Amino acid sequence: MIRDIREISDIALEVGRLILQSGGTTNRCEKMMTSVCRVYGFPNTQSFVTPTGIFISVIDADLNISTQIKRIEGRYIDLGKISLVNELVNKLEKSHCQEDPSSCLKPADFMKRLQDIDNYRPYPEWVRTLCGGGTSGFFCLLFGGSWLEFIVAFFVGILVSFTMRLISLLKMNNFLINALGAAMVVTFAKLLDIWVPFIKLDNIIIGGIMLLVPGLSMTNAIRDTMSGDLVSGTARAVEALMISVGIAAGSGSMLKIWSLLGY
Repeated sequence: MIRDIREISDIALEVGRLILQSGGTTNRCEKMMTSVCRVYGFPNTQSFVTPTGIFISVIDADLNISTQIKRIEGRYIDLGKISLVNELVNKLEKSHCQEDPSSCLKPADFMKRLQDIDNYRPYPEWVRTLCGGGTSGFFCLLFGGSWLEFIVAFFVGILVSFTMRLISLLKMNNFLINALGAAMVVTFAKLLDIWVPFIKLDNIIIGGIMLLVPGLSMTNAIRDTMSGDLVSGTARAVEALMISVGIAAGSGSMLKIWSLLGY
């Protein structure tokens, strides 16, 4: 069965966008894109992925070429979406489209499944906000905080998670977003310190800052580098470094401001 080369190219780009935008590695992104094209009858496919862009060329049997580029503006962490896309592509591969085209999921239906995954929100915002508070509180305990400091760090985490969602609507770069987020951690911790006596701010601030630490970015940088994607690995490592500098700048500046105010 002859497939429309442009339609399959669009599907492959959407697969790559979902994986890359949700925090996946470039290696996984390229593998999933080429797998989709191969299943739909285009084994001669070349793809190149960076953290900010996707390039793909699909060639059919008549040597017609469809080359597309997609810019990735914003990225976030959603491992659930990556798992769903991976599961969908694996099911498509197991359907043996080349042997029995009638059993294969139609491209339009496959695109509809991808759109459903993109719109899937398993948890409401208030649950995510509470989880942010729990993350901050338990990290505070991990670094030696008391149960009273856990409660304060819990509320700091909730406030920071909510504030970060509002700040992200401003479409600023990651450096400024994380710098402002770290400044908010210090601000909320200092304000709560005024009302709650006998607490140690160090553990509370560390617990709040752990919400911002780019652990997955650093992990993906190592994975991309080990997979041979040196451009993506280096770019992700620099991104993680800049986020870390932003966190340090935001928290350090706000601590200095509070000290100048006499607190």
